[in-house]
Amino acid sequence: MGARERSVFELTIKGSDELSSRTYRLDAKSRNILFLIQRGYPSVEAILENTIFPREEVVERLRELLRGHFVSYHSAEPALAPSPMTIDHRTGHSAPGVPASGPETEAPSEPVYFGL
Repeated sequence: MGARERSVFELTIKGSDELSSRTYRLDAKSRNILFLIQRGYPSVEAILENTIFPREEVVERLRELLRGHFVSYHSAEPALAPSPMTIDHRTGHSAPGVPASGPETEAPSEPVYFGL
């Protein structure tokens, strides 16, 4: 296996609701963590570096936020990319990974791939 897999937190709808309207009345420490995640500090390391609260309290709050479904935790590594989309410049049609063929006899132009 080797290197440790990097993981990140992401706000759930419930977490976003708490930040926008204080729906669940979380304490300041929990809201601070949600705010940091929203502002682009999704990893544990980034949260710990940017919070004003003690490490142990932040870690415990992160656990509570996970249990309460305010945040989700997942791998930061991109998932396997689905097959790329190819757009035929002659017809404008797209197909997943299969270039379109037409009655033209000229050589096909370079396909445009979108890793969606």
